[in-house]
Amino acid sequence: MDEVVQALSDVIKLNTVNGNEKVVADYLADLLAKHGIDSKAVAYEPDRVSLVAEIGDGHGPVVGFDGHEDIVALGDAAKWDADALSAKIADGKMFGRGTTDMKSGLMAGVFAMIHLKENNVPLHGTLRLMATVGEEYGQFGARQLAEAGYAKNLDTLIVGEPSGVVKQAVATPQIQQMLQINQDSANKLMAANQTTEQHFIELAHKGSLTYTVSAQGVAAHSSMPEIGKNAIDSLLTFYQKQQAYFATITDKKNPVLGATVPVVTLIQGGEQINTVPASASISVKIRTIPEVPNTKLAADIQQLIDELNANGEQLSLDIHSNLYPVHTADDAPVVKAAKECGEADLQQALPLIGVPGGTDASSFVAVNPDIDVVVFGPGNITAHQVNEYVDLDMYHRFITIYEKMITRLLA
Repeated sequence: MDEVVQALSDVIKLNTVNGNEKVVADYLADLLAKHGIDSKAVAYEPDRVSLVAEIGDGHGPVVGFDGHEDIVALGDAAKWDADALSAKIADGKMFGRGTTDMKSGLMAGVFAMIHLKENNVPLHGTLRLMATVGEEYGQFGARQLAEAGYAKNLDTLIVGEPSGVVKQAVATPQIQQMLQINQDSANKLMAANQTTEQHFIELAHKGSLTYTVSAQGVAAHSSMPEIGKNAIDSLLTFYQKQQAYFATITDKKNPVLGATVPVVTLIQGGEQINTVPASASISVKIRTIPEVPNTKLAADIQQLIDELNANGEQLSLDIHSNLYPVHTADDAPVVKAAKECGEADLQQALPLIGVPGGTDASSFVAVNPDIDVVVFGPGNITAHQVNEYVDLDMYHRFITIYEKMITRLLA
């Protein structure tokens, strides 16, 4: 087993489900030190530690590489063909939680840095590796690093999240709809692909705004509602105004991401069937686009609440998460580098796409909106699934792709 596969196996065997990422940060610090690269640990909590490392001459642009150390829950052990932390290798694939999402992408970025350092490749600027905690649940590490200044001077960010599907999936209506192509175009795309996976370059992804609006009332016996105040009535009044507001924003579209998508995901209210409810709440998740900024959405929702409160309601807003959308121009240097280097090494055409899900990039662009971002990495749509895997050939190829991209961006 070569060093890059052994290292991936080592980190897959480390259980970093929603915490304890320090074990990965420690492993990476030792690995980088072995190859002459210093790193800095940034603790979010005692057992949750992000890592930052840099190489280059410092005289030029700053290229960031982002990968997260945490993984989602292992799932039902009985449904896995092998233990979820075994890093079992079969048929050229490594199986295990985090192989696709996204320890393979993280390790590909780490080894690209190591190879560039050991081969004395001249980098006129800075390559900044950032291994983060808590991406799956809140982007805690990315947010902490961004607020600590690590995003302030970033010109470019490569996010090593998985960007592939099994090649045959291009024949499915879901993928064709995402690519906005027909069956004939799909067949041509697959025919030109000399590998087992089809990858894409994600130059845009939606952000999200998640919040709860709570209504306070006054409890009373249901036989005497006039002496109480029905919190559900207050909440429904807000709901109607919110729906009318949503109708004014969903016609605005991003050319890659489409429209803002608001969804009411949870509603609660009342205590028992014969009591006027003293409290009620509604929770909403909005998938956001740059044309309708998160800041405007939050301000507009607060304004609706303020107007209703001025008329006697008792409503409050609690924002749970606020992740910014990302959209990089298709002629940006990092997009061109990903497309040209990627197509050469992956032996396939790489469509440019936008996706609804988010990444750590949201936290970095919140601090520095001028960062050019691509999401492009080894892995596939087995993320979060039983028998998650990464194709080891693709893992090796992406190390080379990252080396070439970084060399080009810091020439």
